[in-house]
Amino acid sequence: MKRRVAPILLLLTALTGACLDPIRSAPTDACVEDTEGCPDTDPEPRGVARKVTVGRHHACALLESGGVRCWGGTGLVGDGTRALRASAVAAKGLSTGVLGISAGADHTCAVLEGGTVRCWGDNASGQLGQASLSSSLEPLDVGGLGSNVLTVASGEAHTCALHAGGQVTCWGDNSRLQLGSEVSQRSHAPIAVPGLPANLTVLAAGAYHTCAATTAGEAWCWGDNAYGGLGDGLAGAGLKSPPVRARSLALPVRALTAGRGHTCARVGDGAVECWGFNASGALGDDTALDSTVPVRPVGLKVDMRQVRAGTDFTCALSAEGRVRCWGLNEAGQLGDGTRVHRAAPVDVSGLANEVVDLATGVTSTCTVLRDGRAQCWGANAAGQLGDGTQTERAGPVEVQGLEAP
Repeated sequence: MKRRVAPILLLLTALTGACLDPIRSAPTDACVEDTEGCPDTDPEPRGVARKVTVGRHHACALLESGGVRCWGGTGLVGDGTRALRASAVAAKGLSTGVLGISAGADHTCAVLEGGTVRCWGDNASGQLGQASLSSSLEPLDVGGLGSNVLTVASGEAHTCALHAGGQVTCWGDNSRLQLGSEVSQRSHAPIAVPGLPANLTVLAAGAYHTCAATTAGEAWCWGDNAYGGLGDGLAGAGLKSPPVRARSLALPVRALTAGRGHTCARVGDGAVECWGFNASGALGDDTALDSTVPVRPVGLKVDMRQVRAGTDFTCALSAEGRVRCWGLNEAGQLGDGTRVHRAAPVDVSGLANEVVDLATGVTSTCTVLRDGRAQCWGANAAGQLGDGTQTERAGPVEVQGLEAP
């Protein structure tokens, strides 16, 4: 027995040494998982979006790079094809140099560096600013605008531009006087809106009416006034008007937004006031009564940074990055996890208080978060939520195709 012990001990020592050697020779700078010394192997996802705009069946994002990416219905995303895009794709020829974007129901326009404008999508009413009424699958230059456009606003089938000198020009559908004058039923060429004061600085387009505000904070509106959306105290079936001053508003008006038959303003230090059509609660005053004078949404703090009117619903973004919505909710566009219409503001479910931009469309809503990601909710039959599906959502989902490289 004694003669066998030594070989066995030698064998065990050799085997033990072989197992321990790799551990002893590990690099001294290697980290142990879950310790402070380890690098972040799973960084938080980040996006590239800065602004967002929403139409009926599509949406677009303005990127940090100055480019544009869109998603949604066939022929609406500007990539030169008729393909339905359920995630974001680049708009052709707009990889950089874009300063602002605005989506109408089925068309989109962009303001470029140098003050020029390009539009794409549906053109049945001349809303693209082209001599023909043919739709376009990719962005086209709008002629007759000059090179001093600051911003554009797109309605159901019309578009307006605010120029550096404070003037407003409009083109497209004029069946309800949304271009501001009785020139014709439509105009493919931009025409100056008459009767407006000088030095306008704010512009908003609803489905069938348009509004602007002056440097002094006064609001002016024109177009359809069937439900009192112009704010001049009048309303009536078939009523339409050239520019009139919105009355009874708390001044100054800082921002304007227009829906199908209602209008909202951000006034003073962040209060919201709305007027017009209210059958589904779009005014947020906890009633279903139309109003020709401004009312305030109940329970809304006086610190709103943005207010956005969709078709018969409205959303607002607070200074702390919180979004609340009210009004029509048939497709879940209020984002509260239900499809119940709300006559007063409700919180969007599952949305972090990190929102920096907000946009509403016909039946969907989108936001941009502080980290550059975009989230949307509501109708999605055409892929307008950008989550890679065509499934309707009553709460936020992330837009695909906007990830940072």
